[in-house]
Amino acid sequence: MKKAFIIVFSALIAFTVFATTVLATPSNILYLLNWGEYIDMSLLAEFESTYHCQVVLETVTSSEAMYQKIAASTTSYDVAIPGDYTVAELHEEGLIRRLDVNNPDLPYLGAYKTSFSDDLSSLIYEYMKDEDGVYNDYFMPYFWGAYCAIYGTRPGEEEVEAALKEKGFEAFYNRGLYSSPKKIGMYDTARWILASYLLSQGLDPNITDRDGSKDDDLSPAMVEEAKSKLKEAHFDEFGNDQLKRNVATGSLDMCFTQLGDFFDTLFLSLEEGKDIEFNVAVPKATAAFFDSMVIPSTCQNYSLANKFINFMLNPEKAYQNAKAIGYSPTLKSVVELYKEDARKGAYYFGEEDSKGSLLLSDFLSRYPVYLDPLAGKKDAVYMLEPKSIRYLTTCETIFNSLA
Repeated sequence: MKKAFIIVFSALIAFTVFATTVLATPSNILYLLNWGEYIDMSLLAEFESTYHCQVVLETVTSSEAMYQKIAASTTSYDVAIPGDYTVAELHEEGLIRRLDVNNPDLPYLGAYKTSFSDDLSSLIYEYMKDEDGVYNDYFMPYFWGAYCAIYGTRPGEEEVEAALKEKGFEAFYNRGLYSSPKKIGMYDTARWILASYLLSQGLDPNITDRDGSKDDDLSPAMVEEAKSKLKEAHFDEFGNDQLKRNVATGSLDMCFTQLGDFFDTLFLSLEEGKDIEFNVAVPKATAAFFDSMVIPSTCQNYSLANKFINFMLNPEKAYQNAKAIGYSPTLKSVVELYKEDARKGAYYFGEEDSKGSLLLSDFLSRYPVYLDPLAGKKDAVYMLEPKSIRYLTTCETIFNSLA
């Protein structure tokens, strides 16, 4: 994640020192379950100081792992930050609590209906609902983005950019679009792979058959189709975080990933003084995602958990966190803070006269998808919906067949 590694060591020292001063009050401990390097550690230290508490941070590498830890109930996490379809599953199973949105002392929680970006809110109202309606008082979006392609922009790679702009995710599956061999990377998450294929066909990534049904598992016909087409794609590399770096260095022509990975790679390349010879494309038909702050049902410190979420929704804190981590902000107020700083001549990277510096205004102009991952002009935008264990196992079987 962008910048996180810069601040983590010094902030962790302060975090640890302060923690030792509050260990005598275990009732004022907040257990936080998050992804690695996905929060500005100095904000945790500030929260501890403000509320005279200790934050115990545990990290995982996937929403599925987060779900398993919450469902197991072996640790009473007070706040967790899972992905959207995991939030939906947790809510369906009664594993998260309604937030204290009516507490006048928590104004940022109370403003949740109007706080978030319009495109994101539209997705929430379409996908995050149950038989009683939208349950958006159970989660607060943290960062968001879209599934995308990172591609090289060196001489000779123009065909890739043209294919992505015209054909979207089909550019990963149709080698006939290129006059010369291209090296293509695919994320090694089984469900993402299947979703990328369905999107390449102009289909909803949640269907289980060509007829548009959404059953408990993929149909045999869809399984065989996916296996065949994925093998025909002849992906040159399966991986995760290394894929984006390989595009940046030129060993891959493009890769399938999430939008935040592009900005992470951009910042690291600027810091290393390397030329930016890669770009990002969010196809017109794509899937969006967002991670959210939730309170698990086993929470032992409900009041402090709500205070933490309210603290992280403070526009100044959320702006600081977004600048540190580099993923797209969810709050309208943070979007406006970015624009305001851009007008003031602030820098996205470096400073005046420093090598490789990049003005924030130039950054936002070049990459409008940072503040609006959907850029308001997509043909079809989906979200991945909760799926059964059978479905996920079938996705793994399809992936394993590619070996």
